[in-house]
Formats: sequence, C-alpha cells, structure tokens
Amino acid sequence: MAAKKKGFLQRLALEGVHRRALGGVAAVGVATNLLMLAVPLFSLQVYDRVLSSRSADTLWLLALGVLIALVALAALETLRSWLLIRVSNRYALDLEPKVLESGLVQAALRGVQPVQSLRDVGTVRNFLGTGHGLVALMDAPMAPVFIAIVALLHPWLGFLTLVGALVLLGLTLTTEALTAPQVREAGEAAMRAQGRAEAAMQNAEAIEAMGMRRAMLRRWREAQNGHLALASRASDRASLLAAGARFTRMILSLSLTAFGAYFAINDQLTVGGMIAAFMLSARALAPMEVLIGAYRQLVQARASLDRLDALLERFGRKESAMQLPAPLGEVALEGVVYAPPGRDQPTIRGVSLAIPAGSVIGLIGPSAAGKSTLAKLVCGVWLPRSGSVRLDGADVYAWNREDFGRHVGYLPQDVELFAGTVRDNIARFGVADDAAVVAAAQLADVHEMVLKLPDGYDTEIGPGGATLSGGQRQRIALARALFGGPRLVVLDEPNASLDTEGEQALVEAIAALKAGGATVIVITHRPSILAGADKIAVLIGGRIERFGPAKELIGMLAPGATKVKLVHGDKAQEGGYARP
Repeated sequence: MAAKKKGFLQRLALEGVHRRALGGVAAVGVATNLLMLAVPLFSLQVYDRVLSSRSADTLWLLALGVLIALVALAALETLRSWLLIRVSNRYALDLEPKVLESGLVQAALRGVQPVQSLRDVGTVRNFLGTGHGLVALMDAPMAPVFIAIVALLHPWLGFLTLVGALVLLGLTLTTEALTAPQVREAGEAAMRAQGRAEAAMQNAEAIEAMGMRRAMLRRWREAQNGHLALASRASDRASLLAAGARFTRMILSLSLTAFGAYFAINDQLTVGGMIAAFMLSARALAPMEVLIGAYRQLVQARASLDRLDALLERFGRKESAMQLPAPLGEVALEGVVYAPPGRDQPTIRGVSLAIPAGSVIGLIGPSAAGKSTLAKLVCGVWLPRSGSVRLDGADVYAWNREDFGRHVGYLPQDVELFAGTVRDNIARFGVADDAAVVAAAQLADVHEMVLKLPDGYDTEIGPGGATLSGGQRQRIALARALFGGPRLVVLDEPNASLDTEGEQALVEAIAALKAGGATVIVITHRPSILAGADKIAVLIGGRIERFGPAKELIGMLAPGATKVKLVHGDKAQEGGYARP
C-alpha cells in the first residue's frame, strides 16, 4: 500500500530543527491572532460602556490596555518576520547541499544541469521568507475562533460570517483547482525556454559562426510564447475568482452592517457589538483573501517542493560511510550492462574484463561503440543496469565519492575546467601543498607552460577555462587527473586537442604512471599513444570483441589502414575502427 503523501507544511518541515522553527512561528501566530482581539474589544467597551458612563478614567485605562496589546502585537509580528527569514535561510542552507549533490548525480546520469533544482530551493525559500502565503496558511485555523466570538455577539452575524468564510474557502479551492495545472505547466514551459536560452549562451560561438542566431531566437520564442500563454490563462482565471472574492467580501460587509444596524435598532445588539462583529468578521476572512491573492506563489512553491522531493528521492546517491584502504588498482568488470535513462536498448552489453593492477590498457573502437560510457562506469559515475564494476573488489558506484576520488584520476572526453586559478583546478579545489600541485603539473609536462601564463599558477582562467586554448585546457585537465598520485587513471581521448609535443608528453606521463604502479585505461582513436600499453580491448557495439596483447592488436593496423580486422572463429569482421 502506497504511503500517504504528506501535506505541504509537513513537507516543509524536513528535519527536527525545521519542525521546531515552524512550530515557533505557528505559536507566535496564535499569540498574534489573540492580540488582534484587542481593538474589537476596545471598540466594544468604548461604545457600550465608556460613552454611556461618560467615564474618562475608564477610557484612558482601556486605551492604555489596548496600547500595550498593540505594542506586543507589533513586537510579535516583527518576531514572526525575523523567524520566517531565519527559517527560510536555515532551510536553504540545509537543503541546498543535498539538492546540489542530487542535482550533480542527475546531471552526470542525464547530462542536464542542476541549476533548476537550486532555483526551486530559492522559490521555496522566498515563499518561507516573505511569509504572506505561509502566514495565511497558519492563520487560517484561527478563523473559527473569530467566527465563534462573532456568534457570541449575535448568532445571525456569526452565521453570516460563517457563510462568507465558506464561500471564500470554496473560491480558494476553486482557484487552486482551475489555476494550479496552468501555473505548473507555465512553470515547466518557462524552464524549457530558460533551458533553450542557456544552451544558446553556452554555444554562442557556433551559433554566431554558422548564422544560427535567428533560428535559436525563434526556437526560444516558441517556448517563451507557450509559457506566457499558459501564465496569462492562469492569471485570467485567478483574476476572475479574485474579483468574485472581493465581491463576496463587500456583500458580506454590507450584510453585516445592515443586519447589525437592524439588530441594534431592535435592541438585540449594541452599537459596540455591531462594530466589534464587523472587525472580527474581517479578521476571520483575511487569511482566505490572502491565499486567493497569493495563489501563484503557493502553487509555484508546492511545484518546486514536488520537484525537490522527486529529485532527492530518485537521485539521492547512497554512499558507503566506510573508509576503505587505498586500492592497488585492480579493476574487474563482471557482466556489465548499461542503458541510458529512458532507453531500453543498452549501449554496454555484458562486458566482462579483468585489468591487473599496474597495467596500461588501451580501449579502441569506432564512434558510438560505448567507450566513453565504459569509462564513466569504471569511474563510478554511472550505475550499471546489471553486473558490477569493482576496484580492488569494492563496488565503485557504492564507494564514498570523496574517498574514491583520492585514488582515481579521470580525464573526460569533453574537458571542463572551472572558474578559478590554474592551481585550484589542478588541486581539484581542495586543500593541497604547492609541491603536490607542481608534481602533478610536472608529470603532465605543463609546469613550464603554466609558468609562462600571466600569473603562473595563480592565473585566473575564467569559466570553463575560457582564457586558455583547447590544448592548454586538456593538458591542465590531465594534470588534474594525475594530482595526488591516483592508483587508477582513466583517460578518455586525452590527445584530442594536443599537438605533437603535447602528445609526446602524454606518452611519457603514461609511462611514468605505469612505472609508479598505477593502472591506466586509455581511450583513443590514435593508437600512437598506446606504444607502452600492455593490452588493448576492442569495443564494438557495446561488446568487447577482442582483448589481447597490445603489440598483436596494433600490428593488425597496417600503415594507412582504416579498418581493424577482428577474427571470430573462421570469419573475419570489419570492426570499423578508423585510424587517422
């Protein structure tokens, strides 16, 4: 049986500290609402007692009492605002790291950016911090108290207030039912438009070079028009319902005034009671009026919370808390099958491979054979659908990421550096000795290159390493992969942007890693860097078609050949492996 979905306020209180904080806000809200009785009761006493007795002393005593109550009310409202701001900040500080971690897992699995998840945290935080919708939700349960007091003044006025409250409640629920789907769809359309804009910004050079600017603008405008149309439809419906709420409120005010006067004329109600009933009725209905006006913020906050719940549930990666000993570098793939999210057809089909510690393995094959996918599986970025990938017998996906990363170096096919200094990027933005950073740079043969930069290792390289050339980025990324003396190094097309000098430095770095006992997996289309490899695996169609000594397989590539022949029994198959 499926678990019952928690309410909105329950889901906001993720942890004990949040429950206590929101409980404190609710308690202050109860006290605030009770203090709001001061002005109606003051009016009641002034009109019914002070005017008839003509007692100035009573008037000033009542005025002093209500003044004290109003000062306390202002103090409590200020306290509630301060509490809400601090609750929202604490909520964001507690939730953002979890969301960013899950978002990075989602991005690694799906190739999407976790930016929207952080925006969702901001939406919920703003809903908590501004407080209008949240305060209205918390104040709504106090409405029956005010209605009951109105009924004590006169049953029919209490009945009228109750009817008005039920009508406004119905309008609130109707607003939710009629506008929430459009608001959610508009939000999703806005995210699509934003995603297209961000994608265009990230690929601005290609867009400008190939004259795609108008096409990209048109594509963005289509998504933006869809978002605006849905948002306008939701706003139109909400405006109509808000007008109905205002009409109901005015009719109720008119009815309370008319009936109150009628009852006062017939000595069934005092003038003070009539005025107090009017004030109390307004207070009882205020939360529902606010909720109708704040429907968009409420729906957006709830939609953001839904997405955050789904993100944390689906992509909250469970890692072992156990710190394992430093591995030697033995890699074992056992019947590994992998299919991208949302696809049934696997791209890796039952791969089994044993890589001894300290060996250099070349992985070759045609485009779309699954080489980069296999590299991500070996590094524990992706989880196999079935089978396992182990480093020294431990599952790489379950291994604590920070601990695992200390023993592993990874150079992805699409090199990505981060805004910061060269030193920061090589040191993986951790605390590191200068000597360790320089050692990694020297092993990658980029030390001299870095020293020639404007500020050497302290040179700011900009987002994505924008101030560097493609070859410089790749060589610094190689130094990052070699930082800390990893026992397993996975290099995916490490020479894609390198010149002859850089390629020679790469070959020497691989030789140095092998001499140091590290296990190295090199994915390449250019076998020239595999001269020092022990074995080569040929991957075609997601399967290992051949795995053997490097000299034997490289020798199958005759000078100028464009295909590697793979022998299956008595048959030879063209593997489709291109050599430049």
